[in-house]
Amino acid sequence: MRAATISFLSLVWGGFTVLAHPSNTVNYSRRADGGALVRYATDDCTESSQHWVIDDLVLKVYDWDLGGSKGTFGFRSYYSATNTTVECMVQDVDLATLGEGPWLKCDNDATEFRFDFTEISLTVKETWTCPSAPGTVFSASSTGLIMLHGCQDSDTEKGIESDCYLMEFEMAANVSSSASES
Repeated sequence: MRAATISFLSLVWGGFTVLAHPSNTVNYSRRADGGALVRYATDDCTESSQHWVIDDLVLKVYDWDLGGSKGTFGFRSYYSATNTTVECMVQDVDLATLGEGPWLKCDNDATEFRFDFTEISLTVKETWTCPSAPGTVFSASSTGLIMLHGCQDSDTEKGIESDCYLMEFEMAANVSSSASES
């Protein structure tokens, strides 16, 4: 009996079926403007319905009821243009400063985020290249409001910890491109 070769993998994730084909590998290349790593996607970069799926959100705030804003925020992000998932997390930081401060890195250099503690919103941006558009760097960004379902408080060494339940969501990407790669 001959062994079969599987040409794609179908996953049901967050209510969506995601097809992972062996040709959809992700590599990295260097940008000319500063040398930061950017994702190199083999997908067709002309896709017009690019989006992020944001799930596994974490929000823990210490002494929130007393005006405290120190805590942890994190999430997992799937981006359709690059067919990749990244994890993003900051711990033991002043959450009130994340919305206007510097962009925070996810577990790769191509994806960054900001969290607005006042609005309970998330802004994500991602950069990648594509072989169907040589010499072009693509960038996408989006901001989405996060639905807070409530928090469970518990007494900890750090103070009263509010462990909050956040709803997963999707954000459409605003995509732009530039011919700045060499």
